[in-house]
Amino acid sequence: PLYHFPDIWLNLLWFSGLLKIMLAIMVVISITNEFTYRTLRQNIIDGLSRWEFLQSKILTNALLSFMSTLMVTSIILITGMIYSPDLSFNKIITDIEFVPAYFLEVFFFLSYALMLGCLIQRSGLTIILLMTTQMIEGIIKANADDYVPWLIPYFPMQSIWELVSFPYHRYAFQEIEDFVSPLSVVTVLAWTFLFNYFSYLKLKRSDI
Repeated sequence: PLYHFPDIWLNLLWFSGLLKIMLAIMVVISITNEFTYRTLRQNIIDGLSRWEFLQSKILTNALLSFMSTLMVTSIILITGMIYSPDLSFNKIITDIEFVPAYFLEVFFFLSYALMLGCLIQRSGLTIILLMTTQMIEGIIKANADDYVPWLIPYFPMQSIWELVSFPYHRYAFQEIEDFVSPLSVVTVLAWTFLFNYFSYLKLKRSDI
C-alpha cells in the first residue's frame, strides 16, 4: 500500500524531503554569486538596504518551498487517486497535516543554506559543508548521547528528521510517528528564525 491513501502522504513527503538538497544548492549558488560578482554591492549603491536584499532572498526561499510543496502535493493526489482502492474523503485527508510540515522542512533547509552562503561566501566550500552537515551533526550527537541525550531532539537537522519521520518501518510491523510533533514544529521554527537572523547579522556587519 505504498501509494494508497492515507499512507502515500507520509511516504512520498518523506522521500521528497531528500530532494531539498538540490534547491539548497541553487540557493547557495545564488547568494554566493552576489558576493563573487559584486552584485550585492551594486544593489546597495543603487539604494537597496541590506535588510531589503535579505528579505528578497527569504521571500525567494519561501516561494521555492511553496512551489516544491505544491508540486509534491499534486503528485501525491494524482498518484493516490490512481492506485488507492478507497477514495473516501476521510481516507484522502488523513495525514494531510504533513503537507505544511514538508513546507516548513524545505524552508528551514533553504534558510540554513542561505546562512551558510552569507557566512562563507564561496559556493564550493559552502556546498561541501551543506552536504556534510548531517554527518557532522551525527558525530556530535553520538558524543552528546552519553552526556545530554535530552538535547538531541533540539539539534537542527534532527529536528527536521522528526518533523516528517521515516515512514517505512510500518511495513515491517513497527510503530511510527504518524503525526506532526508540536515540539519539532517549534524547534524547526526557532532554528529557521535564527538562521535568517544570523544571515542578517552577517550582511549588516560585512564590508561589502
